[in-house]
Amino acid sequence: MKVARKELTEMARDKRVKFGAFVMPIFLVLMMVQLFGFIIGAAKGAVKSTVYFVGEQAELAKTFQTAGMTVKTVPTIDEGVKLIKAEQAKLVLAFKPPTADGQIQIEGYYDPKQQMAQIALSGIQQALAQQNKLLLVETLKSKSIPEAAAEHVKLIPKPVEVGQKGAGELIVGFLPYLIVLFAFSGGMSMASDLVAGEKDKNTLETLLISPVGRNQIVLGKVISLAVVCFLSSFSCVVGLVLASVLKLPGSEEMFKNGFGVTGVAAGTIILLQVPMVIMFASVLIAISTFARNPREAQTYLALVNFIVIMPAVFSQVIGLTDLGSKLWINAVPVLNSANNIRNALLGKTDWLAVSITFGVSAVLAAIAIWIAVYLFSREEVLIRI
Repeated sequence: MKVARKELTEMARDKRVKFGAFVMPIFLVLMMVQLFGFIIGAAKGAVKSTVYFVGEQAELAKTFQTAGMTVKTVPTIDEGVKLIKAEQAKLVLAFKPPTADGQIQIEGYYDPKQQMAQIALSGIQQALAQQNKLLLVETLKSKSIPEAAAEHVKLIPKPVEVGQKGAGELIVGFLPYLIVLFAFSGGMSMASDLVAGEKDKNTLETLLISPVGRNQIVLGKVISLAVVCFLSSFSCVVGLVLASVLKLPGSEEMFKNGFGVTGVAAGTIILLQVPMVIMFASVLIAISTFARNPREAQTYLALVNFIVIMPAVFSQVIGLTDLGSKLWINAVPVLNSANNIRNALLGKTDWLAVSITFGVSAVLAAIAIWIAVYLFSREEVLIRI
């Protein structure tokens, strides 16, 4: 514990550690909350965007205006296409003469490469679908046909509450990824200095001749780094709490259903984080021990960071597949923790899955500690410079 206290004291004095492991996660989360809020707001605004008509169409113009859209006119289709190419218009509607059976056909001109234009087109289709339904109901009424005939088969959504009340969709989407990401990157920012840095500065010998066993030295460094990894991973949670309390622009979309992290979810996240941060810290110490100098350590760490990021990223989209419910997922390192954190945030904690994940992470952490101790006990590794 003496080594751990020494390392933690030095880390607390290092401005890079405080900024990279604690300040940066909070800052990034606050920025992401505002960015997500801005994107969602912009997408909603695109549905109520400006639509250009070729010629006057008073009745349909009123329909779209009721849906919140702004309607403007252009004299010809060519003029409308010019506006699209100049990116001054997203959607131009040209009305063709009614067909023999009275159908009104509308040609919608838009840039398929522009997502905002596609959203605007979708908004027009929804408005027309609603208008067509109203016209059909009026026609049926005029012929004394029941209104229900306009919708012969009707789907009535009946939401079923599964598990406890959970966090909002956006929080569930990216919080597990951020927790895992900062648990590793928070420790990575200083790992190269813990052993490789001491080799480079020729201060490692002083530590080796102290009356402390090498096993204790490694465990002290692992414990201190694991503490930093753990605190760094929860800095993003602090950022979310701050965004919710401060009501930053865009945060209303993120927290419209509240923060939603229950006590059970918080406990599950902490339980899963403990073996994972120990595993991360042990891997980082092992790499720092093996490397000749901090530059070489940073090269190795960049490769390992990619290995950690890939399953963490996949955890963001695992809800779009059936894999999240598969038992074998809990044996996949990193992904298992992120997936169970996601389920906990949804209020669907599966204690069997949590137990398997905890066990797998604990075994891997023990193996990583053994590797770190083994490397630190070899003279040919420690004198590599």
